[in-house]
Amino acid sequence: MRNFIALKIDLDSNYVALSATRLVAICTLTFAHTNSQDATLKGTDGKELLIPPGAQYRLERVDLSQIQIKSKAGECVYVVGHSS
Repeated sequence: MRNFIALKIDLDSNYVALSATRLVAICTLTFAHTNSQDATLKGTDGKELLIPPGAQYRLERVDLSQIQIKSKAGECVYVVGHSS
């Protein structure tokens, strides 16, 4: 059974996981257009990807607890999708 996922993650200068527990999902990350700087997304391979404000990034069948993100305090990202 698939479950709907809708999260708002508040960011700061330290990395935070997209989920506190194992959560395999198909989802879209939407970076708030009000963010004032690029967010840094880090995957399991340790590579970092800069994502600008207002951008969307699709993830398919990934464990959200293994994906980390940071930016500056007060910025946010939305996660919308479903478990897989």
